[in-house]
Amino acid sequence: MAEKKEKKEEKDSDVFVLKLNPEAICFSNSGLGDENTMASLKLTNPTKEKYAFKIKCTSNEMFKIKSPVGIIKPDESLDIGVIHCSGKAIPENNKQYFAVYYVKVQDSVKATEVRDIWKEKKNKHDGMKRVYISFEKGAGTTCEDKKKEKKKDGDGEKPKTEEGKKEKESVEEKKDEKEEKKDEKKEDEEKK
Repeated sequence: MAEKKEKKEEKDSDVFVLKLNPEAICFSNSGLGDENTMASLKLTNPTKEKYAFKIKCTSNEMFKIKSPVGIIKPDESLDIGVIHCSGKAIPENNKQYFAVYYVKVQDSVKATEVRDIWKEKKNKHDGMKRVYISFEKGAGTTCEDKKKEKKKDGDGEKPKTEEGKKEKESVEEKKDEKEEKKDEKKEDEEKK
């Protein structure tokens, strides 16, 4: 009888010393799924240590990573291109992710040695964090636009512009008018 292998799900490290921006990737394009769609992940090393990094994804057929391995020096920032490939389905939001791993290395380690370091380390690392992926298909629509729409729909946040303040006041006035009309209607019904 063959034993089933349990898929080990790796958790994000409690301490992740590198910085990621953004902390979630959004692929946005009117041709999403029909053409390559690019995004960028900024990796920053705010420490005084040198690290080797490795970035993996949930599907090598669906995603490509420009510079999936490398060295990041102290106080250095790198922009890493990530691509959702053309001809691939648009998966459900936040089910796919990029996993960013790092391991401390000696100052003498060169970028050409990074792949060998990861071969030696196998599944050992000093830190790991997932960057979840979402998708927005539509002309002129970006993930930032969607975030702004959600905030505008009333999450209780105060408007930052004068126009936003006036719009919020107008909405509140209309609510007050509706309440007054309801009260008047109720009073009229009670009198009858």
